[in-house]
Amino acid sequence: MKRLATENEILEEAIVAFYREAGVQLGVVEQGAIKDDKRIDAIIQVPGTEGQLVAEIKKWTPHKNLGAVINQIENLAPLGKALLVADYINPVMAGKLKAAGVQFIDMAGNGFVNQPPVYIYIKGNKLALNLEEKRITKIGKAFQPAGMKVIFAFLKNRKIINAPYREIARQAQVALGAVGWVIRDLMSQGFLLEGIKKGSRELAGFDRLFDKWVENYPYKLREKQKIGVFTTDNTEWWKEIDLTEFDGLWGGEVAAAKYTNYLNPKNAVVYLNKLNMVKLLQAGRLRKISLNEQPEVRVELIEPFWEQEKNTDERIDLVHPILVYADLVETGEPRNLDVANRIREKYLR
Repeated sequence: MKRLATENEILEEAIVAFYREAGVQLGVVEQGAIKDDKRIDAIIQVPGTEGQLVAEIKKWTPHKNLGAVINQIENLAPLGKALLVADYINPVMAGKLKAAGVQFIDMAGNGFVNQPPVYIYIKGNKLALNLEEKRITKIGKAFQPAGMKVIFAFLKNRKIINAPYREIARQAQVALGAVGWVIRDLMSQGFLLEGIKKGSRELAGFDRLFDKWVENYPYKLREKQKIGVFTTDNTEWWKEIDLTEFDGLWGGEVAAAKYTNYLNPKNAVVYLNKLNMVKLLQAGRLRKISLNEQPEVRVELIEPFWEQEKNTDERIDLVHPILVYADLVETGEPRNLDVANRIREKYLR
């Protein structure tokens, strides 16, 4: 079975492929660089141009959440113009990245580079990757559903990283046996470090772990918790609903609006127990989206995956900002990405 490419190999092969297709030899100025106290994968020079590109290297799996990838690339802006380096960018992804102004190259020779006077856009080249390799692409056990729940608990409350395994399992709502292997896998990936005292642990970079969790959340965890997608003719239906009556919590755009007062919600994400679904559908006059329908309003119902504790603050009807951020980023919409980053800056540092 063919071995999966490392990040260094992806960078090297993408540069070779881009030269083959476009005749432009990109130069690697530095790899594993530290800039403004942030680690970046590489610094790339485009010949014949001024300035350098800050590169973010991505493997196959995270591309499923293109909104998260675009947001991460845009967040590199303070460090300089950015370049996404990937193993493969399919034509649909290429179009969306170009529309978002995200420069990229991949191992198949596809690329979008807009560094005047250099302008190159290539898409449609296919990567010679066998199907079995795609199927077994791994991102670590910690980023499977049970591990995602444990990481969420750590991101919400960093103090529980050193709690007894039984307490971690309770808060994450996973089997006790899962906690140990998740912690071991996070350590092997460099997300957790052994502390000064024996047996103590600490996060090795909140932002890096948070970004990877957000990338994987939509299809590794949220999709498995999805109850259904609904719609309504009343665009302001959410203003008439008190979710506490259904033991529910707002996520997505509605929660973002309540956290920031900076967004006019169009779509909604509601986290609630499936047993309360019918009551909510009746109260909100929500109906199932029919086949091929493109509704003005989308309402996703998601079953909570964490231990729900009684809220004691004024945010009694909102999910944690981590989930609001992840919901917004997954959409890939510029207005949502802007608000997501406001939430990150205010609540997730």
